[in-house]
Amino acid sequence: MDKVYDFKRCEEKWNSIYNERKPFKVKIDHSKKPYTIVIPPPNVTDILHLGHAFNNTIQDILIRYHRNKGYNALWVPGTDHAGIATQVVVERNLKKEGKKKDDLGREHFEKEVWNWAEEHKNIILNQLKALGATCDWDRTKFTLDEDMSRTVAFVFKKLYEKGYIYKGNYIVNWCPRCHTALSDEEVDYNPKKGKLYYIRYPFKKRDGYIVVATTRPETMLGDTAVAVNPSDETKNKLIGESVIVPLINREIKIIGDDFVDINFGTGFVKVTPAHDPNDFVMGEKHSLEKIIVLDTKGFINENGGKYKGLDRYKAREEILKDLESLNLLEKIEDYENSVGECYRCKTVVEPYLSEQWFVKMDELAKPALKASIEKELRFFPQRWQGVYNHWLSNIKPWCISRQLWWGHRIPVYYCDSCKKEVVSVDKIEVCPECGGKVHQDENVLDTWFSSWLWPFATLGWIDGKEDFKYFYPTKVIVSASEILFFWIARMIMAGIEFTGELPFKDIYIHGTIRDSRGIKMSKSLGNGIDPLIIINKFGADALRFTLIFLSGQGTDPKISEKSFELGRNFANKIWNATRLILGQNENEIVIEKEEKDDFDRWILHLLSKFEKDFQNSVENYRLSEGAEELYNFFWKDFCDWYLEIMKVKEKGNGNSLFVLKRFLRNLNPYMPYISEEINSLLGSEKMIHEEEYKSFEYFDERSFENVEMFKSLVVSIRNIVSETGVKNIFVRYDGKDFEFLNRNIELIKKLSKVNTVEFKKDIPQSVVAKPFEEGIVYINSKDIEDIQSFIKKLEKEKEELEKEIDKNRKLLENENFIKKAENEVVEETKRKIEEFLLKLDRVREILKGIR
Repeated sequence: MDKVYDFKRCEEKWNSIYNERKPFKVKIDHSKKPYTIVIPPPNVTDILHLGHAFNNTIQDILIRYHRNKGYNALWVPGTDHAGIATQVVVERNLKKEGKKKDDLGREHFEKEVWNWAEEHKNIILNQLKALGATCDWDRTKFTLDEDMSRTVAFVFKKLYEKGYIYKGNYIVNWCPRCHTALSDEEVDYNPKKGKLYYIRYPFKKRDGYIVVATTRPETMLGDTAVAVNPSDETKNKLIGESVIVPLINREIKIIGDDFVDINFGTGFVKVTPAHDPNDFVMGEKHSLEKIIVLDTKGFINENGGKYKGLDRYKAREEILKDLESLNLLEKIEDYENSVGECYRCKTVVEPYLSEQWFVKMDELAKPALKASIEKELRFFPQRWQGVYNHWLSNIKPWCISRQLWWGHRIPVYYCDSCKKEVVSVDKIEVCPECGGKVHQDENVLDTWFSSWLWPFATLGWIDGKEDFKYFYPTKVIVSASEILFFWIARMIMAGIEFTGELPFKDIYIHGTIRDSRGIKMSKSLGNGIDPLIIINKFGADALRFTLIFLSGQGTDPKISEKSFELGRNFANKIWNATRLILGQNENEIVIEKEEKDDFDRWILHLLSKFEKDFQNSVENYRLSEGAEELYNFFWKDFCDWYLEIMKVKEKGNGNSLFVLKRFLRNLNPYMPYISEEINSLLGSEKMIHEEEYKSFEYFDERSFENVEMFKSLVVSIRNIVSETGVKNIFVRYDGKDFEFLNRNIELIKKLSKVNTVEFKKDIPQSVVAKPFEEGIVYINSKDIEDIQSFIKKLEKEKEELEKEIDKNRKLLENENFIKKAENEVVEETKRKIEEFLLKLDRVREILKGIR
């Protein structure tokens, strides 16, 4: 066995074995219970980041854990075509070459995007393999695969025939940069400082004017009414009068509508039905004309008079200048409001009247909400259930058409002759009614329209495959909170609607990776960490273990590159401990031995407890607690005590091999490479999941209590020696099993590194004493060389400790320090205070004993 753990050699070896043997390839096996997870398919826009590594590590832990327990565990991999996001990326690349998609034409542009997608699919899948992901790679899916496309078209047709899919002119969120409609969930709203403009609208038939407040003066070009609240007694008498829209000179009526907020602006609200969702509703109610004044690129169109051709913001500038010159701009105020941006390109979206395809969601939402209310769905953390329920209770129609070239083309055909609208799963060229030529709808479907079918579409539902019948429904979906509505809620709706079953019953929402200052990692901020760099520097096991160890259920882990030393150090500890164990047990085999002393029974008792606790943590998605249990049992119990005792005894009895073997099985989901490597060094010719799973139970309360008391005594002796330098120790023991301690007196001396340990019934005067679990450890003060110097030294140490405690407490009370300091620094300051307080207590105890 190599002296130093070489993680690169180890990972290369096992990745090679994975590729050659395909040990995670899954087939239907009715003698086993299935356990299925479908990967949240990464977008083919770019390579994976640390958030992907986090998400996929969680999934792999769950898959490996259940595979090791004998389940037929299938993890379905795949990638998402990510319509708008991928098209934006490819367009940017073409722009660098001086090309535009319109210059290429649809067919050639689609080829460019396909090339990008194929290249990035391979990069993503190789990154997942480097992480140690144990997917069944032969089942890899892409949302634009032929069978996936058939599923999408079939579902569209079914919903269309049911009346759930319809086309209509409605206000949509429009991105002028991407030239497409967006669903409400694809718009990010952020508070922004802007202006509130007060504009005078002159009366038509008399002198005077009313004042209207707006944040978007350019849309006044499309005004078709001014509204007041009928309950506003200061203004309701004006209902029915006409005013003139400035600059455009359009006569419009003042109408009454309960929707108007009396307290906003002046109480007069301009109504632009083609450019505001609330105004659209008022326009429908009052039969107002809908005048579109912007084109799809955000420029004023022919309805904007002399401002035609101006960008929306340039038009705003010119309109404000002209209003001012005509004395129609009363005032401008600072105003903060929520501004919607395209979730991909960050362009400010425009509410825009457009003909689009929609899905009626209220009927689909009912059973999905019922499943949550009736506890068929389990949320981890549970707080996300309320968020899910609220969204489904207030669901709106889903705009599913996108004015893009990349994606699933809407399966609707229009006859050039009889004008019939035909929905078809298969491509058609002639009208089934009249035989005339047809043309297909130019738009594509929202990316999420294929993603919401992912759990059953990836398992062959469309073809009625046996895989679907055996592996569906899946067990759990693992995701970040941002796509709870985009994806998770919609998958639940689709699963119930098309399969009659929930696609999964457990929903695990993990946190968001942040840097050490608590700021969300992002490409634009440059604070991200490349997982491949971490794997190359620390190893995949270190990456996996650290990410999970530092992230409580649903919390946001704060990560820096230095953080991964935790996982690397743990891997090295496991390797070095294994070398020691193999050296102590050269001729032993890996079984639980009949011959056991108290220390063997103690570690087996702890092993049994650890396995129960670990199992409970993983099965309830408390993976961070599982990581802590692995760490604490192995490092603190097994290495720091049991192996140290074995070293002092200078012998092994095989039980340490047994404990190591059991530990590796539990470690494997978190740190697969080192666990497989050591398992093979223990003589196994099988991979861990191929070995028979056997539960382990061992209980010995008496040995447990004896050894815990033994440990307490050794710790107290070590502390008193480090504080006084005296190595002649006295012990007053008040417990029951004195024989156990007495028989291990030499072991106590060696572990404590002292000359003598003598048991006494009484404690004399003038001693330095320290309690332990079942008694008192003490030394004679006269054994301390130069007692006065020792007292002075303690007094000085006490003073310095008090100063340090005061200094660090003041730091934590300083708001600027808390805001600016990295999280690791704040935590280190807290740790220092705890450490100083412990030391101060010890110093005070010693001084008290001497005096």
